[in-house]
Amino acid sequence: MKRKWLTAACLWIALFALVLLYTDREEYVWSFSGDSLSALLETREETAQRQADWEAMMDRERAAARARGKAGLWGADETENVYAIALPAVTEDGLNLMWGEYEAEVSYSAKEDFTLGVAGAGRQLFIRGGETALRAGEKMTETFRFTLTDSAEHLRLAADLPEEAMIHSVTVRKCGMALFSRDLAAWAVLLGIVLTVLLFRLWETGEEAAERRRDTMILVLAAAFACMPLLWDGLQEGHDLTFHLNRIEGIASALRCGQFPARIHASTLQGYGYAASVFYPELFLYIPAVLRNLGVSLLDAWRVFLAAVHLLCAWSCYTSARRLLGSRKQALAAGVLYTLSIYRLVNAYVRATPGESLAMIFFPVLVLAMAEVLERDERKWPLLALAMTGILMSHLLSALFAAVFCALAALLSSRKLLREPRRILSILAAAGLTVLCSLWFFVPMVQYLREPISTSVMINSAQHVLKLGSYLVTFSGNNGTIAPEREDFAYTIGVVPGIALMAGLALYAVRRYAHPETKGNRLSQRLLLLGGLALLGAMDFFPWRLMMGLPKPYSTFFMQIQFPWRLVGVAVPMLVLVAAKGFTDAQKHGGLALMAALAVLTGGYTMQCFVQQEPVIRREGYVDSRIKQYEYTYVGTEKEALSPGEIRVAEDEPAEITDYEKRGTNLRFTIVLPNGGKYVDLPLLYYPGYHAAIEGRGEVRVKRGGNNQIRLFDIRGERVQKVSVWYAEPVSWRIAEAASAAGFLLLAVLLRRRRGGGAA
Repeated sequence: MKRKWLTAACLWIALFALVLLYTDREEYVWSFSGDSLSALLETREETAQRQADWEAMMDRERAAARARGKAGLWGADETENVYAIALPAVTEDGLNLMWGEYEAEVSYSAKEDFTLGVAGAGRQLFIRGGETALRAGEKMTETFRFTLTDSAEHLRLAADLPEEAMIHSVTVRKCGMALFSRDLAAWAVLLGIVLTVLLFRLWETGEEAAERRRDTMILVLAAAFACMPLLWDGLQEGHDLTFHLNRIEGIASALRCGQFPARIHASTLQGYGYAASVFYPELFLYIPAVLRNLGVSLLDAWRVFLAAVHLLCAWSCYTSARRLLGSRKQALAAGVLYTLSIYRLVNAYVRATPGESLAMIFFPVLVLAMAEVLERDERKWPLLALAMTGILMSHLLSALFAAVFCALAALLSSRKLLREPRRILSILAAAGLTVLCSLWFFVPMVQYLREPISTSVMINSAQHVLKLGSYLVTFSGNNGTIAPEREDFAYTIGVVPGIALMAGLALYAVRRYAHPETKGNRLSQRLLLLGGLALLGAMDFFPWRLMMGLPKPYSTFFMQIQFPWRLVGVAVPMLVLVAAKGFTDAQKHGGLALMAALAVLTGGYTMQCFVQQEPVIRREGYVDSRIKQYEYTYVGTEKEALSPGEIRVAEDEPAEITDYEKRGTNLRFTIVLPNGGKYVDLPLLYYPGYHAAIEGRGEVRVKRGGNNQIRLFDIRGERVQKVSVWYAEPVSWRIAEAASAAGFLLLAVLLRRRRGGGAA
């Protein structure tokens, strides 16, 4: 045994030795000399002009926002964002950097002392330090540091050079990145976990050891193939990519500032804050957020996280199918088919929706749990609580769909439920434990729903359905040749189950037809029925147009479903179990080979279409904190009119602002109002929970002001006033968090006690 553990230790040591060996110590180093210096250096006059241009642009944006408000166009997406969602670290407009600490090394010659400073139009308040005095001398080298509290674009070095002074070169590097690559270390940890599992499988003995090793290796290879787009240089743009990257950045920012759990994403919307976490479950996004705070780039925090999701989906489906079907071969077929299903790959890449991707980890567990509670051993109800809690903590719409199909499954088993009421009690127990585990999320959400915050994204669902032919699409990719008004979601997005799955279902149907005398499998029949209903619901066969014509609130409910083709994601985990039987019944290995070939061929084409786009995000690049979404802000909030760090006094009265410091949702500054002022609007979007105080006077009123920003009253007079603003959760939220912590602990204990519960 000692030798085995020593082997595992050597594996990890070798992995981190490789990290040290292959670390590119110049990866976060940007050097400028000769002609390239023009992209970095500017005079103080040019800095002032850039700032003036920025302020003029923001004045135009505010005027346009007022015009949109008067025209009732808020939320209608009538304007196009003029900013790039991502930029390389170096452009002709300067440096574009993510938050963190940086070091600048300047080589120069000057006969007089002069000062040099880091300048960013509209972003100056994000820069701490960055101003240094350079002494006169020949071929001098000075080094200074600066910190970016938030991501900033178009940074330059500003200086008024004395006569005959010259800057020869400038090197900017991110601090702490020279020893080893955090990105490679993150990949090494994930790879180390996988290799350790394979190593322990290699040491197993017994009759089934070879089969376990085979299954584990095949599942790992399937997940590795699903990671293909993650193994290229950079990341292509998915539909919701920047929204979810900003969620990760927002959690990371909150954690750095001591806010746990993260309720306000203080970095989003250029530091104004965004309460997405109150309305959108984020439990599992803490993993990439922690990676970010450990120094992993945003690109690789996302990529390592998605790779882990692929592995967990393969493992989840295989173990659930193994218990449901009682066959390793069928479970292996189901695991590979699920891992490489087109809809799941499209969720991960084309749509870039981590919530739905995470929910798909728990869908197979839910199918297993419902089979146990309704037909088998109802004492395994903790599995049902685990599955529903996992889905709820991933994606709310997926949880709604899951609840609907659980109800349909219960209806199919109603006779048995009535005969054995203990099964009903098991369902109620699972529901109660799920609610307990979810209180920490739902209590804040319910309280915020009482506010006039926009949470509704209503879309005509009848316009987002699939045709019958969509289910026979073989090569689904991002086809940009189809006009938007004639969009076919099977080709333009790829939200289809995939021909591999459909072929498996066809084989199952053929064999059932060829041998009608054989007794059908009740589980397979019910899965086929429920999965078929989900596919029908995703089609224009379902009366979606009729649903859109219903009176409110019924039509509103169906509009908030947005995209009926999401039901494909509900159908896939049920249908892969049936398709696996179709591929493997009465076959030794030919069915598995056919299935694997189809899954790899069609899934590979979908991923190939995705990676053929130009990457928008690279490891050392910049991702903008502005987002296009209108939900989760107070109605009427004009995001384009938010100027970073701007404090505005009523009627634009003059004010002297000093000692400005923003750390997450905490804001401190000193203000002097020579002419007085009725109120002050702060660079934070208003949400309930913010407090403010003036030194020597105690707390002051916090209200919702212009553009739904925080407005403070009672700040008047010419004297110096030191103001502090902070966000604090109410006591009810803390109680809910404690209750949920107890719920998670209870769930873990129950799963541990029920043999087989924890392994699913």
